[in-house]
Amino acid sequence: MLSIILFLILSNLYSFSQESTPYVDHYRTSNFDVAIFPPASAFLIPGTPFALSRTQVDKAEMALNKQLKQLNSRLINQGYTPIIHKNLKKYKRQYFGYINENNERVMFINCFWNKHTRTNPNWLKERVMVNDGGSYYWSVKYNMEKDELFDLDVNGSG
Repeated sequence: MLSIILFLILSNLYSFSQESTPYVDHYRTSNFDVAIFPPASAFLIPGTPFALSRTQVDKAEMALNKQLKQLNSRLINQGYTPIIHKNLKKYKRQYFGYINENNERVMFINCFWNKHTRTNPNWLKERVMVNDGGSYYWSVKYNMEKDELFDLDVNGSG
């Protein structure tokens, strides 16, 4: 009888943990390796969260390839660390979708150096947040309605 009760308790705990862990879509191509987070994961992101599709991420990736160099023209915090637009394939990315105050769909794109996944093994489960690190860690936003990158934020020097 005790083993049946224990089984029921453990199966309920397992069921709860499965339901409370949001599904992250690990989307890899020859050009990028990204994690697409569900709306439930965007609690640290401003605005109303919404679900992103791979097609939408593809469009943002095209914008990164076309617009990042110009947005990054000042090369802030990239003196002793990589120049981000020249090394885009070397970064893993995390995507979060939200609707801003103008009712526009925006993607928050969190980026970090590919080799740093050893120090951030949970990158497919939670948002990577670090202090400093220079251009090994950076983020940018993509306005889907305007097809425009904005708010490039490169971490401080490491």
